[in-house]
Formats: sequence, structure tokens, C-alpha cells
Amino acid sequence: MAKKSNPSPAQELQTELHAAAQALRDAYEKFNLVSEPELVDACVYEINALKARYSYLLRRYKELSVPAADVPEVSRQTEPCVAAAAMKGGNPCHL
Repeated sequence: MAKKSNPSPAQELQTELHAAAQALRDAYEKFNLVSEPELVDACVYEINALKARYSYLLRRYKELSVPAADVPEVSRQTEPCVAAAAMKGGNPCHL
């Protein structure tokens, strides 16, 4: 009998991320189909909860996938910066 290999924590998180993303897509689809105010509220709460879970899983996945020594140091600007798409004469952010 072949021995099953245990997935790494990063692989497990990746699987959970895919499941959370699918659940979020499903929740948005449900939101688009309901019209009763109570159901709309329930869908909004569900979407917010799933977004929080997805953000948590993504942060954990990044922590496990990228060793701290491999993360480049980001230089901090002293002047405020704006996103390039919204830039009108301001300093662009260089991250």
C-alpha cells in the first residue's frame, strides 16, 4: 500500500484559501439573487465574515511561504505619496 504524504502547512493553507475564495464567490452570487432586506443583511454579514477569513488565511500563507530573510526591506518615504492612478502632481509611492 502506498504511503500518503502529509501536505505542508503552506499547502494546507493554499487549499483553505481556494475553498474560502469559492465560498466568497458563492456568497456574492447569493447576494445578487436575494431581495428581502433580512436576506440582504445576512448576505452582507456572510460576505464580510468570509472576507475576514480569506484575509487571515492569505496573511498566514504569505508568512509561511516567504521566509523573513527573503523579504526585501521597503524604503519609507518621508513625504506623503499617492497611488499612480490617482496622482495629479503628487509623489508616487515606491514600494
